[in-house]
Amino acid sequence: MMRKRIFKYIGLVFMAILISNSMFGQRLTIKLADKAYHDFSWREAIDLYTYAYEKDEDNVNVIRKLADCYRNIGETEKVESWLSLIIEMDEAYPEDIFNYSMALKSNGEYKKAEVYLKEYSSLRPEDGRINKEQSILEYVTFLVQDSARFDVQSLPFNTKGADWGPTFYENKLVYVSTGDPDESRDIKYNWDQLPFLDIYYVDIDEYGNYSEPDIFAKEIMSTFHDGPATFDAQKKRMYFNSNRSTKNSSRKEEENNLQIYYADYENGKWVEKGGFKYNNERDNYRHPSIDKTGEVLYFSSDRPGGKGKSDIWWCRKNNGEWGEPINLEEINTEGTEVFPFIAADGVLYFASDGLGGMGGLDIYMSLPDRGVFETGENFGYPVNTASDDFGLVLDDVGMSGYFSSARPGGLGHDDIYKLDILEIPVYIGGSVRDRINTFEISGARIALLDENSDTLEIAYSKEDGEFLFKALKQRNYKLVVTNDSYITVEKDVSTFGKLPNEKIEVEVFIEMNFEMMDDSDQLEPLSLEMRGDEELQIIQIEHINYGFDSDRILPEAAFVLDKVIELVKQYPDLEIMVESHTDAKGSDEYNLRLSKLRAASAYEYLSNRGINGLSIEYSGFGETQLLNHCEDGVECSDEENAINRRSIIKVIRRGKYKTKRNSRSIFYF
Repeated sequence: MMRKRIFKYIGLVFMAILISNSMFGQRLTIKLADKAYHDFSWREAIDLYTYAYEKDEDNVNVIRKLADCYRNIGETEKVESWLSLIIEMDEAYPEDIFNYSMALKSNGEYKKAEVYLKEYSSLRPEDGRINKEQSILEYVTFLVQDSARFDVQSLPFNTKGADWGPTFYENKLVYVSTGDPDESRDIKYNWDQLPFLDIYYVDIDEYGNYSEPDIFAKEIMSTFHDGPATFDAQKKRMYFNSNRSTKNSSRKEEENNLQIYYADYENGKWVEKGGFKYNNERDNYRHPSIDKTGEVLYFSSDRPGGKGKSDIWWCRKNNGEWGEPINLEEINTEGTEVFPFIAADGVLYFASDGLGGMGGLDIYMSLPDRGVFETGENFGYPVNTASDDFGLVLDDVGMSGYFSSARPGGLGHDDIYKLDILEIPVYIGGSVRDRINTFEISGARIALLDENSDTLEIAYSKEDGEFLFKALKQRNYKLVVTNDSYITVEKDVSTFGKLPNEKIEVEVFIEMNFEMMDDSDQLEPLSLEMRGDEELQIIQIEHINYGFDSDRILPEAAFVLDKVIELVKQYPDLEIMVESHTDAKGSDEYNLRLSKLRAASAYEYLSNRGINGLSIEYSGFGETQLLNHCEDGVECSDEENAINRRSIIKVIRRGKYKTKRNSRSIFYF
């Protein structure tokens, strides 16, 4: 057992002390220290290496091992102290310089950290962990500037030990904990001399109060590490970490790597069903997170094929079997990526020390884009600090959750914190267009109103009609669009359920207010055409489409024709020309006849709604004026052929144009 091993080390150290003046004693001490180091017994290794250092202060290997031991237990000030000795001795490897820079950053010494990171960059320019475009201090300043977006609170159930890895299950918060080291069982984990981890939970009532912590799923507890966990609520299945021994394992139980297991909730208790398909004693499979379908599993692992020390992987269940794990190359680095969490909206959250954050592990989010995750975006302060911050989970809305941190001021080694996200940015953008001719309108005034009808911001459409507002997730907004000679339009926009930084595209159509125009107003033409010796002013051009082998006016075509009717009734001197076409299917003769039927159908629609038939000219051109490559004998999709089944509606004024305005923009642009 563990206690016997500790007594064994103490006894050997005592023997080493008795012969401390001999070379043999020093070699024996280092040998014992190396064994503790390889067993991940960092505290024991520190005691032994410290003793060896006191006997030989020039032993660079001993100093490097001391720095590494302290790095593994998160005591960055000690890491800085020991690595500085190696640098002063001019014995530093490139990785020593990198680790020294990271320790400085974790200790808040950003300017000094940058000096050594630049030195490392000159030695290892290919390392993707280095941001060569921005200084550390500039980046940290950037990460701090939006701190008001978050509210972070410590929780009453944290202990003096380690509490981390929160997740949701029903009305419970489930997490892992060592419990209070002063009150827990005697067996300790060599890594940090804390008790082994168990899965705990607290109930959360409707007012946000927490019950006293208790062991979760006692029936699956082992004598070593258990947790963290993730839940497939639909199947009542829990996936969890444990380093319980596996059959035929040649390794000692406490030395087994972490693996993923699963248990089902049956008859009021959790029943362990087995292990993850890819578990093996060589690699760690940690921090599982199941998506809302229960079919995609994310985890971190040091399995072969990764980019760094630990990577994020995922795999999909097919016919009840987990497929081969796939590396998330777009977010992984040469460093450590751990604690993935796939949120209800498909955003992936994870922790990394390889993306140049504030220090130690930082929490990042990665947005899905057509099946590929984007590069991680740092959450910033106060979610991230110079210490390790990791293990974020959010509720289904995505505005509240929990995470773990080793930041100063906590009760124990790692603590759990509640997070409320007060502001998540989204964008509302789009264009303003004339409803009749679909031209972009510049200079339109767009007001963004909140749920109380208070104006938050005002913008004016650009030359291309575009506008853009920065808004917040989980809000209801209203756009109010006004422009001279146009009817004011209001449009509701909701940001509920949107992704962080997502852009909501809104196309706003506004109509001319004919009642505001006097008799002297004259519509300016879009273009001029000559027909023989006669000049035609093209006031408006619209397009309508038809179904296959049909001349019926479709609802969307009727909408366009109705707008043309409004315009012509307002200006009685306007006339309408209808030019109809077909696709290339069928004979030339048949298509010419069909196009004339389509033109006649449009004529009938217009004349039946009050337009004088004498002011309507219509004609058919068959398949002689195709808009694309879909000629006779060419294989085309129905969508491609549909483009050619159309009528062009031209609103015209006959006679030479005499302008009454300097600009057309008051109406159309």
